[in-house]
Amino acid sequence: MDHPIKSLQKSNPLETLPDTYSCRMSVSEIVEDLKKCLNPENEFIKGQELQQIIVFYAEQTVEPVGWQALWIADSKTSSTLKERLKSPALIEVCNVDYQSLEATVEVIDEMLEEKKIETVPLTELHPLRHQENSAITIEATHNAIQRIRFLYNHLLLPWDCDIQEDWFQFHLPVRIGMFCELRSGMLNQETVVRYHYLLSEANEVEKKLQAMALKVEFSEDDMEEEVVGNITELNSKLEQIQQDVEIILNPNTRMLLFGAKVTRVKRNEDPEVLLVVQDQSCLSLHQTLNKLESEFNPQLSIRCYPSLQTALDDCRIDDIVVISKGIHNLYNVNSFRHGGTLIGIGAKEDIVVHPGSNIEVGLTFDDGNVLLKNCTLLINNKQSGIAVKGSVTLENCTMRGACLADGTKNGDKDVGSWKGFYVAPQGKLVLKECNVINFDVGLRVRAAGQAILSGSEVSSCNIGILAEEETSVQIFDCDLKQCKEYAVCVEMNSESIGETLLGGMELLQMQVLKSEIGL
Repeated sequence: MDHPIKSLQKSNPLETLPDTYSCRMSVSEIVEDLKKCLNPENEFIKGQELQQIIVFYAEQTVEPVGWQALWIADSKTSSTLKERLKSPALIEVCNVDYQSLEATVEVIDEMLEEKKIETVPLTELHPLRHQENSAITIEATHNAIQRIRFLYNHLLLPWDCDIQEDWFQFHLPVRIGMFCELRSGMLNQETVVRYHYLLSEANEVEKKLQAMALKVEFSEDDMEEEVVGNITELNSKLEQIQQDVEIILNPNTRMLLFGAKVTRVKRNEDPEVLLVVQDQSCLSLHQTLNKLESEFNPQLSIRCYPSLQTALDDCRIDDIVVISKGIHNLYNVNSFRHGGTLIGIGAKEDIVVHPGSNIEVGLTFDDGNVLLKNCTLLINNKQSGIAVKGSVTLENCTMRGACLADGTKNGDKDVGSWKGFYVAPQGKLVLKECNVINFDVGLRVRAAGQAILSGSEVSSCNIGILAEEETSVQIFDCDLKQCKEYAVCVEMNSESIGETLLGGMELLQMQVLKSEIGL
């Protein structure tokens, strides 16, 4: 005889209730909801009391037996359970152990000859929308499981049991704030990677501590001292991790680790001006502000930052970053890679942007529209100065690599930088009144890429422009000079393997198959 749920399966699809908790909720809304459900009396709750608070909430809201769900494994599922049970699995709950927050379930599978009973974490169960017993209020159970899952996946940390202050007052808002920042993509990549790494390390240390505790319980006397020493070492490591995590969780202390506070929320979709002010006198700052007033709407809101990197950490797509005289180091363009404007105020020779990270490409712009205006980009020890994957325009800029030693070529160790610009397929580069100096290859344009140069100069390179056949390169009133090998190289397609057109400006007047290389 078929299991009763088989008839339900035939009449209704196995549709789970949506896991939508927190999706459209703000920080304050999530805090208010969790306090209302878990601590309605607003009592003083220490960290060590959290588990019993959650257990009590589950007892009041989760149906104890007789409901159907899909068991879906996640990253925290034990490997032994994954071996015994294939995810997702259709199950019926036989009993809920509230103290351990686990459920004893029967696996529903017509291929099984005998009844299969498993014990699974409650948080890995996703209730079905249509239940065999319509009297069960499955929505309440589903909502409760969502909240408990959210707590364990995003809020609870291994050291919570040692917290003596009110957890709901001091820790809940901060951790939900961090969750919302991660969800919105507001944090820079370095902060996100570091935060997740620390949490992973904390969980590993906690597992080791639990294993060591069992060893102490069953170890011989001569081994107990060694185990206790290991526990002390692990606790010390966990304490250090806790300190680092607390710094990251607090937006005001996060800059101690990363030198940037990256928590800005834009009031609307309009671009904002981010002004970098570093080592300026009152007079020069006043001149900068006057130029800004003439360049932009006088009513436009301006935010000030102590360095270009902090501004880029805080910028949003299509924002305008303004820099003035000085050397501006940067390590990550963050959201700027998807669109924005960088403008130098003053003489471009005095406004130097220096990508200083250890990656092989100085700046990478993935998509959107990027404008760099009136500055000098100093590129050292990079395979490419700027990688263009979207649409990038430079106006009145100088791209300068390190001086090339005589006879150096692409791949030599002493080449300062291999390519000034790398234009990827479908990328578009526009240079207006720019200089490209001291590279093995000034511009490398791949098939289906596009480069437009006007009033610009490419000089002191081994090769000025290296383009694949199916590209569009347009040059207007430009100079390609002092190129040690060739001003222009056009690589032919696969039907002419090994054939390359070499020469100077005369190649720019040739039409080669689908290429558009024009003067």
